[in-house]
Amino acid sequence: MRKFLTVLHRWAGLTLGVLLLALGISGSALVFRVDIERWQTATMRSVTPLAERGPVDEWVRAAAGYVPRKVLARITLPANDTDAAQVFMRLAAARNLKQAQLEVVFVDPYRATALGSKPANSGILWSLQDFHYALFFGETGLKINGVGAFALVLLGLSGPILWWPGWKRRADALRVRLRPTPAKWRDLHAVSGVVICLALLLIGATGVYYAYRSTADSVVMLVTGNAARAAPRSAPQAAVPMLTLQDLLASAQRLVPDAHFDELRPARAPGSAANLSFRLPGDLVFARHRLFLDPQSGALLRMDRYDQLTLGERVMANIQPWHYGYFAGLWSQWLWVIAGFLPAFLFGSGIWLWWRRRRSAPVRP
Repeated sequence: MRKFLTVLHRWAGLTLGVLLLALGISGSALVFRVDIERWQTATMRSVTPLAERGPVDEWVRAAAGYVPRKVLARITLPANDTDAAQVFMRLAAARNLKQAQLEVVFVDPYRATALGSKPANSGILWSLQDFHYALFFGETGLKINGVGAFALVLLGLSGPILWWPGWKRRADALRVRLRPTPAKWRDLHAVSGVVICLALLLIGATGVYYAYRSTADSVVMLVTGNAARAAPRSAPQAAVPMLTLQDLLASAQRLVPDAHFDELRPARAPGSAANLSFRLPGDLVFARHRLFLDPQSGALLRMDRYDQLTLGERVMANIQPWHYGYFAGLWSQWLWVIAGFLPAFLFGSGIWLWWRRRRSAPVRP
């Protein structure tokens, strides 16, 4: 078994190392994407507060006037009194995110005036994301990335087994020999990989999920024993008008008075629900809970509290935080940055060790 794992580990790293290197470095650059975009748009994010904010529908009208021929996708509600609202607009007939030409309009929520806009799918960060997600090749690139992510999982599982020197030599497990040179690089390769292997496993496993989402959903639900729940449906009534967005927000605030609402997504089609994400006092993760409301009556269709979700649903809810490393704040984000750069070192040292092995006797483990 050890011989088999050695061969598997070696050739998975050698054949897919360049791909893992590229995905790791681009992923490291994307860990702080939200912070970078906040810095890029700082001048459009700050407002001078008044006594109270205007209606949400006025924000949307201001955004629609600033970005004609686009319709509302969602609204990010201001987190603080001095924050602008972010109104995301898209092309109505778009079939996917690329075609949507999503654009965020920053709106003063007190005066209902547009402060500026930024296309969501342009610039170097968008290009990095497109490369990291699908290598610029759409669905085909996504599947190739899935193979790379699966290889990362194999490397993360086999590496610790090959690293472990045995119980009798356990004191040598984290030793890095300085001489001879091949032994030093072998030890550095093994120890650095083991120290960061849990992060690499999480990144790889969530990468597999993104590439093969429908299959991964089924596997997660099969393992946890929980069936996935679809969003609830409303019962549209032809003679009843839709509530305004402000009325929907007011209904949500009555249902959960102590919540801070992060995002509002309107109903997109007859029978679909409006939904709002929110945090409760003490929550650390953005948009952990969600309300589904009838868009005509404002009645509660379902409330998804994170702490009341099934195990399978909680796993699904954490895929993005686990992949990008923001599940535990700044320290986990910086750890993920290091983990993203580490495949470059592991690939380089692995290539060197493999090449030297071909020319001389292998280094003793």
